[in-house]
Amino acid sequence: MSELTRRDVLKLGGAAATAGLGFPAVLRAQQKEVVMLGLWPFTGAFSDVGPVLDRGMKMALDERGMKVQGKSVKYITRDSETKAGSATRRAEEAVDSDGAKYIIGPWSSGVALAVSEVAKRKKVFHYFSGGTEDISGARCHRYSFQWAASPYTAAKTVVDTFMQANPKAKRWHLLVADYAFGWSVEKYVKEVGKGHGIEFVGADRHPLGEREFSNYVTKAAANKPDVVVMINFGLDAVTGAREIFNFGLTPKVPLILTWSSGVEELVQLNPEIRENMWVGSNFYYTADTPVAKEFVKNYQAKFGGPPGYAPAAAYGMTRMMLHAMDKAKSTEVPDVIKACEGLEVDDLVGRMRVDAKTHQTLRPYFFMRCKKKDAMKNPMDFADIVATGSTPLPAEYAACKDIGSL
Repeated sequence: MSELTRRDVLKLGGAAATAGLGFPAVLRAQQKEVVMLGLWPFTGAFSDVGPVLDRGMKMALDERGMKVQGKSVKYITRDSETKAGSATRRAEEAVDSDGAKYIIGPWSSGVALAVSEVAKRKKVFHYFSGGTEDISGARCHRYSFQWAASPYTAAKTVVDTFMQANPKAKRWHLLVADYAFGWSVEKYVKEVGKGHGIEFVGADRHPLGEREFSNYVTKAAANKPDVVVMINFGLDAVTGAREIFNFGLTPKVPLILTWSSGVEELVQLNPEIRENMWVGSNFYYTADTPVAKEFVKNYQAKFGGPPGYAPAAAYGMTRMMLHAMDKAKSTEVPDVIKACEGLEVDDLVGRMRVDAKTHQTLRPYFFMRCKKKDAMKNPMDFADIVATGSTPLPAEYAACKDIGSL
């Protein structure tokens, strides 16, 4: 066999490139499928909700038969570990090695802010649901969107409703998770509280993953509050609620979980601990919308219990992203981002609109009051929705001054 000349090699290379034969398989696959990454905490501080977040995203994709705009969807997951370093490294790997163009997650505000920078640098679409105001505030950009209600919307719903029912309960003690989510919600609880003449007699911050609350509870009791307010999440909230009850503060004193996962936390607390507990959340399974009813019915049939905020958020974010692809009639990231900006649909929690200037999803927030044991119709009948609020962040608080360019 004669040897190939340099000219022959270049000709063959060009032909192979034209046919896609010289590219890695993953890059050829990108032409035919849309790769979506679920970046969930399968280990670490929020590992209890990683699997249910995965369920929610899968359900939204399965509803479409794993297809969008005529293309197959390839759904991949990575473990965020609730660590910024791990989450950003795995997000970058998924983009570079698997061709992921769409990232949903993770599940911690501090970690999400780091992942948001990856989305901006890699120019991929990113949807997140959490309590930090910075995704749609001071650190806003064109590639990241926020699904959860603004911390202001949440605080306004919780504080106004609770004070309407308990106008004399004006001495509040706060227990706050010491990271981006806790700081944002605390800021607006205090702002809204001013209008009700609330005196914040104490505010202790604890690290993510705290499992020893006795010192915090002792300080709270010494302040003789009318109400204890927790701004934390997941196992932190469950552990704190148990300690407050064991100390004897609740149910004599009301306990507010300002930003709760709902079912995932309430199911871990016995009815005695839940008595006189008030709970704010981005989703509760009795939400009266057609999409929520269908989602809850299908989730219960498949998994044997109602969904909480975590699977609902993953489901809801994925649906909004798919709505944007439908509107764009495209799966190219710039087209989908432009379509998502200003997107307005009736979806999981009611009317939802994405603010084009900030990428904040404007939507209702729920406030529930837990039922006493003898009022529960079944073991999962935790609470009644007593209010829904959708007051948007007032302009004077808006920190996203320029969403930037693609």
